[in-house]
Amino acid sequence: MKINSPNKAKIIVELTRDDMLELDITYEDMDYSNIETRRVIWTLLDKARLELGRDIDPSGKLTIETIPLEKGGCVIFFTVNDKSLNLIKTIPAKEEVFEFDSIDNVIDLLSSLKDYSFSGDLYSDNRGNFRLITPFDERLHTRIKISEYSHPCREGKLAAEITKEHWHLKSSNFGIVTAD
Repeated sequence: MKINSPNKAKIIVELTRDDMLELDITYEDMDYSNIETRRVIWTLLDKARLELGRDIDPSGKLTIETIPLEKGGCVIFFTVNDKSLNLIKTIPAKEEVFEFDSIDNVIDLLSSLKDYSFSGDLYSDNRGNFRLITPFDERLHTRIKISEYSHPCREGKLAAEITKEHWHLKSSNFGIVTAD
């Protein structure tokens, strides 16, 4: 279990599959109307309080977001709904994140998909890497082509949010849009 707090209004708890087994809960069973889910939430908030030396005031409004991880764990975001902090973000339902090792790979992708329509937001870090966040595309050909020049970020929604927060947006609606 990893607990961190990037700011005073947010606590992030990452649970492994083993942590979930120990807490006797699965991602699929999480429902705040369920007493067992509430038990787990209060247990996690108590552990966070002990580890961080402070807690989120549970008497106010609290947003709890849970995102599954591939190996059976999950990440839980606890965020105080303080309008003055403006920290609440929505996570789009289906996004894919692809990471490129160089701008050359991004350009090669554009060349290879010139007959197909796709778009997304292109981000870069300070080390010459690029990430493309695209809506999930049902067309297998497009996804395979993008994967030829990049590698998918397996964290899914979490990777998209991390990219949006810590990487630099280079192009919004990046891609090729063809007339149908």
